[in-house]
Amino acid sequence: MLRRYLGLLLCGGAVACPADDAGSNTGTETEGADTTGSGGDLDGAAGGDVLGCAPGMTCTLVLVSQTLDDRIEIFAPGDANPYRGAIDLDLKPNVCDGCELGDYADGRLDEPFGLARAGGFMHVALGHYPTRQSGSLVSFPLTMFDDLAAGSTLAVSDYFAAGSFLGPVVAHSLDELEPIFVTARGSRLLVGTFNNDLFTTEDNWTMPGRLLVLDATDPGAAPGVVDLGAMGCNGAAQVVDLGPSSVGVACDGNEKIVLLDVGDLDATPLPDVAALVTGTLCEIAGQTAGRRVRYLAGDGAGGFLVAEGPTPLSLTSGARLWHFDANCEVQGLVNLSGSGQLGEVEAFPADTPTWLVASAGVLDPSQRGVLVVQSLGGTLDVCQTLVGFESHWPSADGQLEPFGLAVNADGSGVAVGAGPFQAPTAGPGYGKVLWGALVGTDNPCTMTASVINLTDGAAAPAVLATDAATFRRAPSVVELIEIHG
Repeated sequence: MLRRYLGLLLCGGAVACPADDAGSNTGTETEGADTTGSGGDLDGAAGGDVLGCAPGMTCTLVLVSQTLDDRIEIFAPGDANPYRGAIDLDLKPNVCDGCELGDYADGRLDEPFGLARAGGFMHVALGHYPTRQSGSLVSFPLTMFDDLAAGSTLAVSDYFAAGSFLGPVVAHSLDELEPIFVTARGSRLLVGTFNNDLFTTEDNWTMPGRLLVLDATDPGAAPGVVDLGAMGCNGAAQVVDLGPSSVGVACDGNEKIVLLDVGDLDATPLPDVAALVTGTLCEIAGQTAGRRVRYLAGDGAGGFLVAEGPTPLSLTSGARLWHFDANCEVQGLVNLSGSGQLGEVEAFPADTPTWLVASAGVLDPSQRGVLVVQSLGGTLDVCQTLVGFESHWPSADGQLEPFGLAVNADGSGVAVGAGPFQAPTAGPGYGKVLWGALVGTDNPCTMTASVINLTDGAAAPAVLATDAATFRRAPSVVELIEIHG
């Protein structure tokens, strides 16, 4: 089966993946996070800017990596016109018509993936720039957006010329293979590096994952590097903050999770990070070859929910959700029937540990949607598929599959990126970015969503088959930020 790059993250071999012309951090960042170095200078920006908010107001912005189409799109669900604008990241445009697998060979990929607002910057991980084998972190000072009117695009020519980035943008070539998952923790950026070739089959994913620790306020400085090999983690995927000194990393190369004790990263000089960090490996029982372990989310007490699912080549093998505590002890397990493909996982604020999980229904439509999962007394349960999204899955691409997911800090809304499971190798994609205002959140198992399509053509530029800058083949990474004017 084919898919976008979460295409490449989902399928795992060049011969099985669509070509493209172009990870998570996902979740919500708030003003409270800004006080610890997460870009507080954005707050108070004038309303009407791409990243602005009117004085006295609180604005939720949805940032989406269109991973195959080389741009970041920005939406404000509370605005009369929710489309705020875009950042063009097509640094290596195609030079042929209908380029397919030649794109890979020629290295004409950028692929923005992980996103984080921290330290006065908007940080974007580019999986395949400057080369397919070496990714970069590109950091845009938030002040660049102050005079960019809502609805505008920050063009490549505004910050890049003749193969070089222009100040004040900071570009850091990380010299790493697939450094794509990004999360902000205080004044640090944590970058999960897969360190294996996603264009090969997964039996080749034997290299240990790596964790890069960067200064969010000085992203060009040399990072601290933690080799996860001694901890038993191959192919590092999503990195999540689990508590005062704990970080979780999904290990997709060998389908495990590693819990890291990172101490006080803010106070640790970057060259000393490797010596500071220790890890505990969490095993998933009953593993078979060819599984996916890419996304996890905390439970508020140092534990986490992790999604384990089949590859696109083994859709009928079923998926599982696991709840582990901070000591890697299983607190609950649920087996999902059918062919569900699991995407991003987000914690939901509730008295009982609760999560939302994006689930594709490629062979079984009953598996398609946003799952509400709760853990109580040793029992893990999918208590509902969130009601309200059903009418939005059909599109010109056929049935869309939810993959990107982010939840408001207060649980009042959820953003979902949905695209075709088999992304087109050339031509447009008609993916959607959806916003669900949640009703009845006192009981997440019966709450519903009032859903709008942020990319319906009235709120955002419509997809045009003749204009690659409008294609939406893979809205794979969704990030929420809250701004206080």
